[in-house]
Parts: sequence; structure tokens; C-alpha cells
Amino acid sequence: MKILNIGLILSVVVFVFVGCGTKRQYFEPANVSWKIDYDGSLPAKIVDVTRSGATLENGQIITKDGLQNIKVPKGYTFLNNSNGEYLATSKCGELVILDRNSKIIYSKKFSECIASANIKNGNIALVSASNRLYLIDYKSDKILFDLQQEDVYALDSRIAAPYFLSSLIVYPTLDGKLVIVDSKSLKVVKSVVISNEEFFGNVIYLNVLNNRLVAATKKRVISINPKSMGILDKDIKDVVVLKNRIFVFTKDGEVILCDADLNVLKSKKFKFAIFAGAIYGDFIYMIERGGYLIATDADLISTNIYKLPDEIDSYLYFNKNTMYFEDKYFKLSSKKR
Repeated sequence: MKILNIGLILSVVVFVFVGCGTKRQYFEPANVSWKIDYDGSLPAKIVDVTRSGATLENGQIITKDGLQNIKVPKGYTFLNNSNGEYLATSKCGELVILDRNSKIIYSKKFSECIASANIKNGNIALVSASNRLYLIDYKSDKILFDLQQEDVYALDSRIAAPYFLSSLIVYPTLDGKLVIVDSKSLKVVKSVVISNEEFFGNVIYLNVLNNRLVAATKKRVISINPKSMGILDKDIKDVVVLKNRIFVFTKDGEVILCDADLNVLKSKKFKFAIFAGAIYGDFIYMIERGGYLIATDADLISTNIYKLPDEIDSYLYFNKNTMYFEDKYFKLSSKKR
């Protein structure tokens, strides 16, 4: 069956989430602590964002460690990085690895677009746009593992990347599953169905903390440890995982505090808020599309709301202490009056 073009998919996603903005009611907080100014400018505008970073118009990238001097080739998008190796892909399915000097040290052409990828110890784990799972030894250019999953017809733009976990590789599929592969035997040791939505059903979040794996699609979050699995069904925008608690952010402006097994402890609703994303720093920070930064403590007791200089209507990326928007940035630890 024919797989939809990634560019078309993302356009559909943008339409779905913001196309009806003129008809909705807007988040209007009664109390705003103060207005935030940007701390500085980026060398170019953000033109693409993944879970692992952002690509600027001039080819520079932003990773979880901040703005880098590395530049991807023109027309390429940054995917992921590890130990000085940087993955990038073109819209035509060309995958490259760059070193710290932006030199291409490996390239491989695929017949389809690449949805997500990760790299570790000479191995590339990737998920193609047709929901095909690969493991590649890039030093020998050998495909070690190749497994086709169910066809998909539309993707949520928030696509989780594969996760290297000791001797295991966890693949988040585009049809809402986790496929866990032993990197030594190259056999599937477990397959976990999170949810099976027909459209936009891909895994949007995947993280491992201590002995706990947390993953989500747009409709369900799961938390797995060696003894049990917790489940929470909501319309999900984002997830933040701490040591002994999980925060779930919904599409209708609710933040839900759960224990590690996803039992709901407390929730707080921000009427008409539409979250662009969330992150944990000194506080839990939620970015609201109308142009607000909502900060709450880890117990959902106290809340401060700050006005951003702009509405969030285009690419946004944030790491542990900085929010990047268009060609500007703001450090979460330096709020200004």
C-alpha cells in the first residue's frame, strides 16, 4: 500500500492542530507574574524540529546540550546524536553521519523517508516512513536487522526515536507499538502494543529512567517496570518523567500528576490552554501556544504564569534549561521583569 509523503503528513498535522484556531476560545490567565524578554538571538531561524533537536536555516543544529557549531548539509534535517556522531536525513531518504567538524563519515540511501533514528557504538537504529525497522552497522555498512511493521497512513509530527537500553534496542513504531530487540541475537524479545489508532497513532514519547520504561501515543501512556505495567488513557500532548512521578499534559490544557505506575495523584486544569510542550527544570514548565509560560512546582501546588513576547505559532524546541523559538531563545533560569 502507498505510504503518505512525510511533508504532506506534517502539513495535515499542522492543519489539524492549528487550522481551527479562529473558532476556539483562548487561554486568558487572570494573573500574570511578569513579561519575559528573550535572552538572545540564534544565527538563523529554526526550520525543523525533532524530539532530539532542531535544525536552523543555515544548517546549524540545536541538541539537548544547546546550539552546536555542527552544520548539516543543505536540505537535511538533524535527527539525533551520540558521542560526537550526528545523524541527519534528507527528504529523499538519504541518511548521513557527521563528525564534530561537520564532515560526512557515512551515508546511505533509502527508498523512502526516515521517520526517526538513533546511534550508539557504531550501530544505527532507525524507523522508516513505511514503518520498517532497521539496525545498521555503519562501519561495515551491513544491515543487521530488518523488520516490516503494519502500514501507516498518517503520522503525528511528534515521532519518538529508538532507544538503546543495555543489550536491548527499543523501537517505537509508527503503528503504536514498542518492538524490543536483542542487539546480540538480533531477535525480537517482546512486542508491546500501546494503542492502535488508525490515524496519527505513532509512538510520540519514549524514555527510560532507572528500571522503568515510559512511552506514549496520542491516546495512551504506559509505564513498564519488571513487575507491572501502568496505563493512563487521555488525549496526550506531552509527558515528563521524574524519578518517582510522571506528569501527563493533555491537549485540553490539563496537567496530571501520577505516581510511577500512572496512578493519578492530582491534576490541574488551565482553561482553554493549548500546550506546545513541557519540560522539567527548577519547576515544571508548560509552553502555551497563546504566548505564555506556565511554571508549577512538582506537587502542583503553586503556579506562576509569565507572558512570552510572541504567540507560539511555528517551530519550538526546548532542552533542559532553554526555550528556542524561531530565531530567538530564552533561558528558563533567567526570567526578567
